[in-house]
Amino acid sequence: MILVAATQAALRNLTNLDFEWANLVLERMDWADSFLQKGTLWLAFFGASLSTFDEKHIAIDVLPRLAPPRIKQLLRAIVCTFSAITCFYLGRVFWLSVLNNAQEIPLEYSVLGPTDDMVHICDAPIEILIDAGLTRPDLFCGLRSALEVFGATMSTPDVALQLIVPAMFIFMAARFLSRAIAASVAFATNRLPADPEGEG
Repeated sequence: MILVAATQAALRNLTNLDFEWANLVLERMDWADSFLQKGTLWLAFFGASLSTFDEKHIAIDVLPRLAPPRIKQLLRAIVCTFSAITCFYLGRVFWLSVLNNAQEIPLEYSVLGPTDDMVHICDAPIEILIDAGLTRPDLFCGLRSALEVFGATMSTPDVALQLIVPAMFIFMAARFLSRAIAASVAFATNRLPADPEGEG
C-alpha cells in the first residue's frame, strides 16, 4: 500500500511539472484509489480486532481501578457483554448495507442476456460473452460463487472487499462475548485472574 500511495503521489507531482508520461501512467493506475481505500479499511479493522484481543482498546477504567477485584470481574462482564451486543448489531447493519450496495450491477459488470435483460458478467452464458467480445473475470467470479453460499451475491470486487467491515465486527463481538463469559465465570466462582490490572 505504501508503495502504491508513494508512486501515485510522485506521479501526480510529475504531472504538475508537465511530464506527459506521468499522466499516462496515472490513467493506467485508476485502480489505485480504490485499492488504497479498501486497504486502509482492512488495516483499520485488523488493528481494531487485534486491540480487542490484546485488550488495548479504549476503555474508561476509573470504576474498575477503584473497585475490589471481584466487582472488577462483574463490571468487566457487563461492559464486554454490552460491547459484544454493540459489535454484533453494527456487523449486522453493515452486512445489510453491503448486500444493498451489491444489488446494483455497474455497466462494466453487466451484459445483455438472452432475453434482452441485463445479466451479471459472471452469470452470463459463455456464448454471449464471446459474441460481445468480453472475458469473464474468473477469479472474481469464483469468489462471487463462494460468497453466494453465505447469501452474499457481490456485484463487483470493490463491494466484495467491503465485507471486511461486518466480518470484523462479528469477530470482535465474539471476542468480547468470550471475555464476558470468562469474567462472569470468574465472578460467579470467585476465582480471580492472577493479574487483574488493565481490565476495563
